Formats: sequence, structure tokens, C-alpha cells
Amino acid sequence: MEQSEEFKEIAHCGGQLIVRAVSDNEEKCSYQLRWQHSRPVAAGIFAIYALMPHGIPISQARLGGVGSPNPHPPMPGCLLIFIGSDSEGLFGRHCPACDGYWRNQLGTVCPYCGTRSEVHNLLTVAQQSYLNQVCSRMAEVIGAKDGEYVIDMDAVADAVGEHVKKPPFYYSEQRQQNKFLCKACGHVTDILGTYGYCSGCKTRNDFQELSDRIVPAIRTRINSGGQLEDCVRDAVAAFDSFVGRYVEQLLSLVRISPARRERLSRMRFHNLKMTANELKQVFDIDILDGIPEPDYDFITLMFHRRHVYEHRGGEADEKYIEESGDKSVRPKQALRETVESAHRIARMILKMSANLHKGFHELVPIEEAIVAHHQELLKRQKMARS
Repeated sequence: MEQSEEFKEIAHCGGQLIVRAVSDNEEKCSYQLRWQHSRPVAAGIFAIYALMPHGIPISQARLGGVGSPNPHPPMPGCLLIFIGSDSEGLFGRHCPACDGYWRNQLGTVCPYCGTRSEVHNLLTVAQQSYLNQVCSRMAEVIGAKDGEYVIDMDAVADAVGEHVKKPPFYYSEQRQQNKFLCKACGHVTDILGTYGYCSGCKTRNDFQELSDRIVPAIRTRINSGGQLEDCVRDAVAAFDSFVGRYVEQLLSLVRISPARRERLSRMRFHNLKMTANELKQVFDIDILDGIPEPDYDFITLMFHRRHVYEHRGGEADEKYIEESGDKSVRPKQALRETVESAHRIARMILKMSANLHKGFHELVPIEEAIVAHHQELLKRQKMARS
């Protein structure tokens, strides 16, 4: 996402919410609700039940397709309310646990803290204001004479911008910094920052970002004649940061002893042996699974070299030679990498990161049913094309 696009106001998708007031022979009042939309933008809706007249959200309403029975309100005094998406087909969300804001489709996992909540508990301040106004208006309509009453959300969509007068029922959303498509379940989530959970299936996006964006960018630099020593430094640093984020989440979600929690919260992850031992002993996650001894020795050497590139200007010193066991260089000698060594460490970083990602989600499970549904859908699409 271009930096200039960050935090841009996103207009409502528009449409009309049409309320039809009806009464029977005994003068009992009821209503019918319809949503229509014809604007050339992405659009979606979800429905919740809210108490009149103040719009207190009670539960999500499960809407079926044509021919499905009408959903029943969970308690007397509830109204069925449609809430529209923004013009990118996404809905703003607010987490009651961590106060985070994001946009997504209809997922219910907070991408920041991983808490799952019901949809009606994730309304933004703007959506809640809209809900209050619609409930108040519908309370008036239901008690009025029979007829149709229109809440025009097209006018709301047209009013996006700083210097435009806002109509009643106005609300919009705000683009964040990383709108990513989860490869596990196909769900779109737009978050502040770069890393978080998929709001649909709860898969962390760190490995996807590493394998699809960060490491390919490093490989491009290697292949285009970039400074190889910098490429090695950046690959190891990316892994260091990767481990730190996963450990931070594990510390917040997995019960361990206070002593271990304290030790891990202070730990840095540039020492491969120590990092591998801690993850194995505390969480039973083996980041070295499937990595033979020659590759382990190579990775260890690159971790030592990363420190030299970052803190010693790339020149070996006696501490580096002693701790790494690298007898091929002398003190003050500038270390040099090859295209092969740079690509090799990038490959090893991906391997260890995949092991950590897998082990993490054994402790913090994803929504397997959502992933399985997406994979089945992809399978059917592939069969239809063949």
C-alpha cells in the first residue's frame, strides 16, 4: 500500500435502507426491512439485532439466502438492522479487549491481540452512532401510518471528505497500513502496522510477509549486485525480529512459569543456540527441525557475522573469531560473502521461520473449518477451470 494511501477516509458503499411499516386489522404495527444497492463499488452488509429506541446491540442476525426462513429476534423489543460496508467491501471493527481498529470482511478475530468476539461486540463508534439513529428512526416509523421510509446511504457515501456537510446517519471507515489477503483462508484484513492475525482464521501473517515480501526483496538485491554483506545482515535481522514477535504473542497467550516469562521477555534472539534451546524447552517448538548439522553450523556462523556487519563495520575481531570458530579470517580482516552464501542463509531463515510458525499455531490454533472451507472452494474453482 502506498504511504500516501495510509489512513485515507473510505466512503460508505451507499445504497438505501428501506423500512416498510405495516399494520394488520387489529392495528398491530410491524415492519419489513429491505436493502438495495446500485453504485459501481464493492458492497456488503451484515445484520444485527438491537434494542429500541437506543440501538443497544444484542446479537448478530444470521441471514440466509432466498427461501431461508426469517431470523427470529433473541428477545422482545429487538429490531433487525442492516449495516453496510465501505466502498472497498470491508467493515470497520473495534476490539473491546485491546481498543484496536481494523477493517475486514466478516471475520471476528482481533488482528492485534487475537481475541475472538461476536460481530455485534466489534462495532466502531461511528457504526454505533448509525445504529442509534436508525433505531430511533425506526421506532418513529413503526408507530406511524403504513408506508415506506427510506434511509438514503447514497447521500452518506457522497459526503465523504473534510469540507462536505455530513447528512444524518453519516459514517465512513479509514484505510490502515497493511491490507493483506490471508493465503490460508482467503480473508482480507487491513491493519495498523504490518504484522497481525488474520481476522478470519487467526493465522499470523508474519511468515506470509517474510516468505512473500521480505526474503524475495533480499534475493532481488542479491541477484542485482547488491551489497551481499548487507543482505546477510538483513536476512538474519528479519529472523531475529520474527522470533521476537512470536515469543511476545506466546508470552501473552500461553501459561508458563514467572521465571521463564521474565527470562524470555528480556531475551534477544541473535544467539541461535540459545534461541533454539529456549523455544524447545519452554514451548516444545523445534526451529531446527529438518536442518542437518552442516546447515546448522553455517547458520550459526552467519548469526555471528550479522553481529560483525551491524556493530563492527564488517571487520572481524578476536571475539568474533573465538566465538564463531571462523579460522579463515584474521583480526581486522573485512568479511566477505558470496552470492551462494547470501542465498543459502535466506533459504535457512525461511526454513527455521516455517518451523516456528507451525509450532506457534500448534499452541495457538487457527480456525481449521474456515481454512478447510477455503481450500475446498479453491479446489472446486480449479476443477471448474480444467
